[in-house]
Amino acid sequence: MEADLGPVVDKSTWRKRLRQLRTSPEQKVERQIVAELTAFLGQRAGLFLFYRAMRTEISLDALADQLGWERFVTTRTPQSGVLTVHSAAGSMEQHPYGYAQPVADATEISIERISVALVPGLAFDSKGNRLGQGVGYYDELLTRVPDDCFRIGVTADEFIFPELPAEPHDVSMTHLASESGVTTVGELPT
Repeated sequence: MEADLGPVVDKSTWRKRLRQLRTSPEQKVERQIVAELTAFLGQRAGLFLFYRAMRTEISLDALADQLGWERFVTTRTPQSGVLTVHSAAGSMEQHPYGYAQPVADATEISIERISVALVPGLAFDSKGNRLGQGVGYYDELLTRVPDDCFRIGVTADEFIFPELPAEPHDVSMTHLASESGVTTVGELPT
């Protein structure tokens, strides 16, 4: 069931309203999303980029437990510059926002090796547009993933909307993963 946010036209207003609505995900919803992603990704080759969840995001650690942490890479936020990508199986430290990230001296992995990017967001729409936290790190990262990389937005059904504000530089998702399954963006109901 989609949250009723009323008429909203800009990203800033959407972010403000969604942050008020978002709480820690229900464990049942999280388990269902992980089960759907496990089935979808089970036979897929390559490395999977995933995020380490903040309190209000769907945790994908159980997905890495099931498919093997060596198949996953995750990001590190640098002091300056763009996100870097490192093995999710290596040593971690706590980011100031509370999630785990690779330690400063972790070996960087080429983004060209990524076949699937599992992407967090405050909300997504049926066209594959993503509303992130507003900092721009993931937006920039998504411009560097290979063209044939699946970009899968991960969220609960209630945060998938018919339309969100989008800008020309935004990189859209190819799929969305929710408790209803992993769906190709072109096949989503509008």
